[in-house]
Amino acid sequence: MPFGPHLLISSEAEQWVLNRVYYEPLQDDRETFANALSQVIDEARWYVVTAALPYQRGLPKGIMVRVALQGEEALTAAQVEVLQAEGFSPEALGWVLRFPLSWELDPDYRMLQEELERRVDLRDPRLSHDEHSSVAVHNMNVLIEAAREALGLNLDGSFESVKKLDDLLLLEGVEEEWRFRVLSPATLIACGDYTAEVAVRTFPELHWSDDVADEPHPLAFEGRLTPESGSGGKMNPRGKARKRCLYGASDSLYSLIAVVIDLLRRNRF
Repeated sequence: MPFGPHLLISSEAEQWVLNRVYYEPLQDDRETFANALSQVIDEARWYVVTAALPYQRGLPKGIMVRVALQGEEALTAAQVEVLQAEGFSPEALGWVLRFPLSWELDPDYRMLQEELERRVDLRDPRLSHDEHSSVAVHNMNVLIEAAREALGLNLDGSFESVKKLDDLLLLEGVEEEWRFRVLSPATLIACGDYTAEVAVRTFPELHWSDDVADEPHPLAFEGRLTPESGSGGKMNPRGKARKRCLYGASDSLYSLIAVVIDLLRRNRF
């Protein structure tokens, strides 16, 4: 790969910068460079919707990924075209792609996410939050309250209400203008936990896994092909919420559950 193996994270002028150094640009053709750049962008997007670091002082004022050159190396004209096509612009320390921030777009989204960043429990959803509720139940209740106050959005705990979360994560009406938009990790965790909690309350086929080794995939289902069948699987609603934010309509919280339920009820597992 032409790019360095790791993102280098820094904070500059109250904005978080994810640096990647390009080492030997003259040895890579346009296609190799384009493929590597695409991977860099995907990794950077995943980082900013999962990592807590950029949000340690509240919602950041800016997040960007910067491609910096090593030494006196120079990009070819074809590589510059690839960068420009991806939305990068030249600056003093390299080529920069600025990620659009949902809280800059809409003050109601800012209000929602500030509240969620303040109150959401980021731990495993199966753990006890306090003597009254689990982490998942706590996060579900926080999301219901915050969404109602910030957006006037009524989340009633029904399976159909999960569709409203899918709409929320797309920032409906601006999707065509914004190829990608940052939603805070707490927002995505709350949406994933709400979905999982709704699922286990609605469908007896789904349940919380008791295998602590499967922390990323705590929502489980069992196969129904035969009584002795051990088939089944596990799901990660938090991960699906992040993918919905990153990749848009190709990923859906509602479909994550609906497809599995449909297959189970048709004895496909």
